[in-house]
Amino acid sequence: MRKRLVLPIISVLLVAALFGPRVAPARAAEFRSGDTVVIAADEVIDDDLFISARTIEVNGTITGDLFASGTLVVVHGTVNGSAMLTGQTVDVFGQIDGSLYSGAYALTLEEGAVVGRNLFFGGYSLATRPDSQVERSLYFGGAQVLHDGLVRGDLNVNANAATINGQVGGNVVGQVAGQGGGDWMRFVPNMPANIETLEPGLTVGPQAQIGGQMLARESTAEDAAAAAAAATGAFGLPLWLSNRIGQGIGLLLVAVLLIAVAPRFLPALSDTLQRRPLPSLGWGLLIYLLFFPAALLVGLMLIVLVTLLFSLVTFGQYTAAVLGLTASFWLFALFAFLFFTYIIAWLIAGHWLGRALLSAAGLKSPGPLTQFLYVLVGVILFQAARGVPVLGFVLAFVVGTLALGAAFVHWLNARRRVKK
Repeated sequence: MRKRLVLPIISVLLVAALFGPRVAPARAAEFRSGDTVVIAADEVIDDDLFISARTIEVNGTITGDLFASGTLVVVHGTVNGSAMLTGQTVDVFGQIDGSLYSGAYALTLEEGAVVGRNLFFGGYSLATRPDSQVERSLYFGGAQVLHDGLVRGDLNVNANAATINGQVGGNVVGQVAGQGGGDWMRFVPNMPANIETLEPGLTVGPQAQIGGQMLARESTAEDAAAAAAAATGAFGLPLWLSNRIGQGIGLLLVAVLLIAVAPRFLPALSDTLQRRPLPSLGWGLLIYLLFFPAALLVGLMLIVLVTLLFSLVTFGQYTAAVLGLTASFWLFALFAFLFFTYIIAWLIAGHWLGRALLSAAGLKSPGPLTQFLYVLVGVILFQAARGVPVLGFVLAFVVGTLALGAAFVHWLNARRRVKK
């Protein structure tokens, strides 16, 4: 249930950013904040409006888009654009001509409320009262939805409980978890306690009117068994263990190829990491946090500039070809960086760790087999540590940072030796 709730809320934000309201270049934006912000009934704001407050009440008219975030958000007035409303409780009594994007514990479309386009909601509870309207489609992801109003398009649900008593002009689509679903958010502290709890499962009342097809389905015990089976990896192993083993095998195969083609690569960078760990860490952090983002931005700018230059010089004849070529080089550099940080970095760190352990045990032969044993021991230990969720993330960042820094320090040392 946690994934069912978190992912839709993230989707609300992404959809709002990518496909939501756009601010017209000539329009300014007005910002208001405080403990309580009230837009009076006779007040007209001829701008986009951004509000941040504990209690927000919009009774007037917003000619642009409305962005409001607070504990309680109430809209009695009219929004000519779209609205993005977040908070514990969001109540809409008025009219929103555009789309409504909301993430909250509870959203209610009260009687007479109108959403002129689509409604996107992620949270615990959504209720549409009788005589409320959504002129296009409704998209819901969370714990429960009670639909007593009108949705002229499709009703898309992904919930633990869904009760449909109102009208749907299109199809009802999605999945309802039913008895097997969790209701964990009901017990989150400091959340409103006056929300009606629906019975788990999909309920279609006798007065419901569905113009399209009922495509939504309720999860069954067979679905739960199939999901459990899907969480099993190769040879019946737990999925996380199967993933760790598969990644380890992949790393070792790359190690074999690397040792055969460039036998001095791993020992050289491992030696740099051992002799100069602090410079490696410092340079790695600079590359991760500064150089790499800057290089991405500069690369995109160069793609645009080079493409525009060739378009002007050749009167648009080679625009597509130049754009494809420059973008390909940029993508190649990006994937080369990711390949290094996600694969080669683990081999360098694994070689360093394995050499430290096996050398202490007396194994110091410089041969290819010994180099592979160094990597094998290090990779096994690192893969075991990566099984711990938080530790795995931190370890991945540290390993990538150290390996990047070690590679850069080694390159600097090589340049100094050439100059001498």
